[in-house]
Amino acid sequence: MESVNRGFLYKKNGKIKIDHRKTNSILMNKLHVDLLIRSRQYMKGYLLDAGCGEKPYSLIYDEVVEKSIGCDVEYCIHDQKSVDVFATLDDLPFENETFDTVLCTNVLEHVAENVKGFSELARVLKYDGYAIISVPFLYPLHEAPHDFYRYSIYGIKHQLEKNGMYIVKAIPWGGVGMMFWVFFNLFLCKFLKMGVLNFVGCALQEFVYAIYKRVSLKHLMDKGIERGMGKAISLGYFVVAKK
Repeated sequence: MESVNRGFLYKKNGKIKIDHRKTNSILMNKLHVDLLIRSRQYMKGYLLDAGCGEKPYSLIYDEVVEKSIGCDVEYCIHDQKSVDVFATLDDLPFENETFDTVLCTNVLEHVAENVKGFSELARVLKYDGYAIISVPFLYPLHEAPHDFYRYSIYGIKHQLEKNGMYIVKAIPWGGVGMMFWVFFNLFLCKFLKMGVLNFVGCALQEFVYAIYKRVSLKHLMDKGIERGMGKAISLGYFVVAKK
């Protein structure tokens, strides 16, 4: 069966996989894919992909929404062919309550006017609609110089509630073990910058995540941030909120 490629993801034989040629951040991207797949019940109607890049996650949401639109900034580092509307997150060119679902993954840390960013996401979301948001917490600087913030779960909760939303589900990006492997990979692939190490690093991450998914993913989904160290020690947070 022919594969469908969207940015760093591709779909083949019904399975979504990471394209190692596009990214060596395998662990975090695989976790994001699984969290999104397990949250498809919150995706409906007209969806805004805020900070869409090359729309990799459309491989997940296209199956469950009626229509989607992707927006991003003109200076984004990704290929811009898939962007429908160029706009900043703090000044979205849409009417109030336009979208049934807002998807915003790893974008809010790059919005300088972040308070206005949260406000705009809430403004364009319909009443009873869902916002699916992921943000980093204990994660290194990336996409500099456009990297401004890190969010604790309490910071996200505050911004959402201030804008008329409440958290339905909050899941940490793994715990101490995931953090170790992600930082180890960054050292291996980013700092040493050797092709053979990049190959080894990707293969190692695929192996580690296969074990993690079998042993820990369901537990992570079930417990969220309510038990363990997820509130205090996590690479970031995946949040579903309702307006």
